[in-house]
Amino acid sequence: MLSFDNTQWTDYESFDKEKQRCEKIYYSLEIVKVPARMFMFIFNIIKRICWEVYLLFTRLPPNQAWMDPREQALMVKYIQEYKNENSKRPISMVEYGAGSSTFFFSTYVDQYISIEHSPDYCRELERMAASQPHRSVKIFYMGRNSFGFYIKRTYEQNSSSQSQSSSQIEIYCVPRNAYSLTAYRLWATGGRSTYRMYRDYVDFLSVYFRERKFDFVFIDGRARPQVAYAILKQLNGSHAKLFIHDWNQRKEYHIVEQEFYNIVDQQIESNQVGGGGLVVLEKKSEHIGERNINDIQWQHGSEPAWWI
Repeated sequence: MLSFDNTQWTDYESFDKEKQRCEKIYYSLEIVKVPARMFMFIFNIIKRICWEVYLLFTRLPPNQAWMDPREQALMVKYIQEYKNENSKRPISMVEYGAGSSTFFFSTYVDQYISIEHSPDYCRELERMAASQPHRSVKIFYMGRNSFGFYIKRTYEQNSSSQSQSSSQIEIYCVPRNAYSLTAYRLWATGGRSTYRMYRDYVDFLSVYFRERKFDFVFIDGRARPQVAYAILKQLNGSHAKLFIHDWNQRKEYHIVEQEFYNIVDQQIESNQVGGGGLVVLEKKSEHIGERNINDIQWQHGSEPAWWI
């Protein structure tokens, strides 16, 4: 009995020591978290100050798209041709990655929707809109909860001109997803854009505009291959055109042509810094894109490591 009791006591003592060791590790980790959180707090303040200075002294020209004039002309050509063939119906276009292109290309269509991932940059878009008081512009700052997307704040500018174009601009600021680890938010941003990073941004159109179809799509923002796949179901017919910018030096974009679309035209030569290049695409078949983005049956190799 004494031996048994002694054994029981020894086991309890070991358990207590292990518990104390775990508590020390836990508190050590908590101590490490404090400077990490402080670092992120200071980093975000500096980032905010830098952005405010940028907004104070920078004005982007809204009358020209930030691309080679030949790329710009190629897009306009296809839009105008479609407009001539379909003069009795409104033309719709959606853009991923707002900017000066939003204000330029929207003059050629009736309904223009742009989706932007940076709420800070959307404030610059407000200033760009204000520089064109003859344009009707709405900027929606979006949030998401368990019920879906909702509007947190709206910037609205009604046209001051009686003879304004009928085109309407709607810009939706849809922040990318928050990462689970605080440190990862800082150091992972320089890598490839994955679906997990930009899920809300990629899925926004298919959730918020589930029943809408678009004649033209312009992708010039984040997660371009994933957006190109997600948009397939909302193209208005097999001949609806998808434009992807910066095709030249971003070889990972080429999976779009291998798997989902056919190139029907292109402007590869470009004087734009960073490579440029524009391709015009149509989807490979009427039923492509029906699978969930996680369940694609890849025809040319396996799923890229950066896809999800």
